Amino acid sequence: MGWRIYAASATGTSHLDKGIPCQDACAFHAHGDALVAVVCDGAGSAARSDVGSRVVADTVARELGERFQREPDWLGEDRDGFFAIAAAAVQSARAALIEIAAADEASLSSYAATLVGYAGDAHGGWFFHIGDGIGVAEAAGADGEAAAEPVVSLPANGEYANETYFVTGEAWREQLRVLRAPAPAARLALMSDGAMPFAMQKNNAGLFQPFFEPVTRYLASVDEAQGSRALLGTLEDPRTHGITSDDKTLLIALRG
Repeated sequence: MGWRIYAASATGTSHLDKGIPCQDACAFHAHGDALVAVVCDGAGSAARSDVGSRVVADTVARELGERFQREPDWLGEDRDGFFAIAAAAVQSARAALIEIAAADEASLSSYAATLVGYAGDAHGGWFFHIGDGIGVAEAAGADGEAAAEPVVSLPANGEYANETYFVTGEAWREQLRVLRAPAPAARLALMSDGAMPFAMQKNNAGLFQPFFEPVTRYLASVDEAQGSRALLGTLEDPRTHGITSDDKTLLIALRG
């Protein structure tokens, strides 16, 4: 059936005020029913985290997208099998960052970034996740509307609310979480934590439909380029800046 993918990243006012670039990034690979989508959020305290988030997003999306081409049925792996595949993609991203850090004579931690991603096809999919951000997969119900219970990959924070885990951390493998989405997704959303206050329900049980329903209806009526520009305009709206001053990334994929 294929996917239509809309994605945008907006620089938060706290970064604009300080002349700091957007530290979020997203990337995706789609072919037919196969989709890999990734959102990364660079650590605000890390000097090169904008580079880190871009390298991680691009590398992981490419690695898993190429696996679809080599092994179309690889999503049928059990949890341990998929974890090993996701971990190998993350390891490739870390290797790329280690090489960049060596060339820049910088520490690996200066490229710190989180990761939330999804790989799926017409039979279902998997989330893979390190740190904060959130992923939501909604399956279509019998009437074509979203099924009642979405699959939600929740953020993981440290001991304190403003702490999280990064791909660059030494314990990244222990922090890598995978979650099965057993039904094919009709609507997928991945977002950095900056978008969560207005895009998610307060308990993070699902998408905030008063925001998502009109956005989705509009996106379904336009092509991906126009929809992504409109999504960027929404993320840059002063009303969203009034809710959060953080960078905001939102990727929405509609199947069919």
